[in-house]
Order: sequence, then structure tokens, then C-alpha cells
Amino acid sequence: MSNNETEPENIADSDKQNYVNGIDFPQPFDEYAIALCASARRHVCILSPQLDHTAFDTAGLADALSALARDSRQSDIRILVSDIQGIVTRGHRLLELSRRLPSKVHIQRLDEHPQWNGENCVIRDRSGVLALPGGAASGAFFEPDSRARAQQYLELFNSLWNCSVPDPALRALHL
Repeated sequence: MSNNETEPENIADSDKQNYVNGIDFPQPFDEYAIALCASARRHVCILSPQLDHTAFDTAGLADALSALARDSRQSDIRILVSDIQGIVTRGHRLLELSRRLPSKVHIQRLDEHPQWNGENCVIRDRSGVLALPGGAASGAFFEPDSRARAQQYLELFNSLWNCSVPDPALRALHL
């Protein structure tokens, strides 16, 4: 970790919640994603081109999102990806979660869109964001308490979500 990064575990302590820059992808990006999702009260939005297995297919993230989905009636977890091939063929914990809790966890596919540059981001409750610019392997930033930055990413996410479609390959097959 670079000098200006804090340990992801420290974000639960509100005195230590601050801006962290220069986070590497996929690790420790994955730890920050888990910490952000574990602190969510109602909403989590995840935007990722391929829902990278190393960063997003972790037991910790699946557990945090499962707990959110089960703890609140108003919980809503939306995941937007452009390439679903890897998560369908290899399997993915978040795909399985969406199949077990289809009314709470939604995954949709978005084909190319001029507003999306391939960023990976996690948005929590309109107040926290973890984001990596498209195509980068490092340089992600984490702002667990920034309504302005979270709102900016949430507007992008909602705009992209409105252009996305549910993909039949993401549904569970009931035989």
C-alpha cells in the first residue's frame, strides 16, 4: 500500500474515514469493496466491465451483500456488467446470490455506451464510493463519506442502468 492509504478494516471507525487514493486493483481494491458494502444500510450499486473474479468473487463481498439483502426490506443491490461470459461460464458468488435473492440482487448487462469508460466502482447508500478509472490497474480512490462524489457516480450508474437489459443467461434455470 502507498503511504496515503489506510487499512480497509479502519473504515468502520468513523474517526478514520477519509479519502484514500492510489489503491491497486484487484487487491486491495477487493478489501475496500468488502468494507464499503459491509457498512451499507440500504443500497449498493456495482459497476464493472467483467465483474473481475479476483476483486468481486470473494466470500467476504458475497457475505456482506447477502447480509444487506436479508437485513432490510428496502435493500436494493444492483450490479451492472458489460461482459457476462466469464461470470456465467466460470460461476460467480454474486451471480449465485442474485439467483438466490432475485428480488433484492439484480444483475444486468450493458453493451457499449459512450458514457461508460470501463470504470469499476462500488457505490454505497448515496454517501460512499470506491472507484477505479477504466483500464487502470491502480489509482482507485475510496471516499466512504462523500455525498457529492457518490452522487456523481450514482447519476452515471443510474443513466447506464436505464440503458441496460436483463440477460437470460444470468437467470437460474429451474427444471
